[in-house]
Amino acid sequence: MRPDAADLALRNLERLISKDPILRDIVNPSLPSARRQARNVPAVDVVETESGWTILMEVPGVAKGGVKVRLDGTRLTVSGSTPTHRQGQARVAERSTGDFSREFLLPFHVRAEAIRARLEDGLLRIELPRSGADGTREVEVE
Repeated sequence: MRPDAADLALRNLERLISKDPILRDIVNPSLPSARRQARNVPAVDVVETESGWTILMEVPGVAKGGVKVRLDGTRLTVSGSTPTHRQGQARVAERSTGDFSREFLLPFHVRAEAIRARLEDGLLRIELPRSGADGTREVEVE
């Protein structure tokens, strides 16, 4: 199967971004829709509240134990694996499956002990309350 012009352009752009750490940090959160088409990258909404941020991530079919949430300073990483339920030869395959990882650079420090992550009906909700302190923490998904 020959890649189309949009796929080639996206690959070239991603290769350029991956070689420049400053550009990578600037562009990383701003290409989700194009990257979601190329790889298994769950869609997210990031909502700012008075107390911090709430991240809503679509992870259909992923069990609570199949997703990991990690905070390291102001870098939040969400990773996991979307299962495949295909049997036989796929004629149309639009659903993304396999490993995924999303990284968010937060513009503030988070109270690590107060982070909450809840997975319900294929939607992962991560509550990130602001704090002045620095911290690293693995977050259990409820």
